[in-house]
Amino acid sequence: MVRVENVVLVAVVALALGAPASRAIGPSRDPDYFVRPQPTPVATPFAPPISGIGAAISEDSGVCRIVHVLPDSGAKAAGILPNDEIIRVDGTSVAGFTIDDIASLLRGSPGTRVLVTVKRPGVEKPLDIWVVRAPIKVR
Repeated sequence: MVRVENVVLVAVVALALGAPASRAIGPSRDPDYFVRPQPTPVATPFAPPISGIGAAISEDSGVCRIVHVLPDSGAKAAGILPNDEIIRVDGTSVAGFTIDDIASLLRGSPGTRVLVTVKRPGVEKPLDIWVVRAPIKVR
């Protein structure tokens, strides 16, 4: 005798095999026994470009540094240099922030300004630098 519950379970598992982000966690009396996948953003040629200051950053032991400044970027025009340590963004201390958190603060709509406060090697006081965000051009 074929039980409807088993047929439904086999059908749902078969559907799940076609969707790599879905996974079955087994039969249950609970009506929701599948973990629903969260949508994952997929880059497409039609996706809007990322806008930001135009600098690559890295984090090491809680210190966020500018690694590279892109040519023709807002960071370059404003005078940000490699090895500058970012300590505040728009007046907010970034101490304890992840690199992703800091990057999201530096990104924004093209043409908007962001205040980046940096410690520069060889300079005693922190520098407040206004940077105009622009689309990031990947070459």
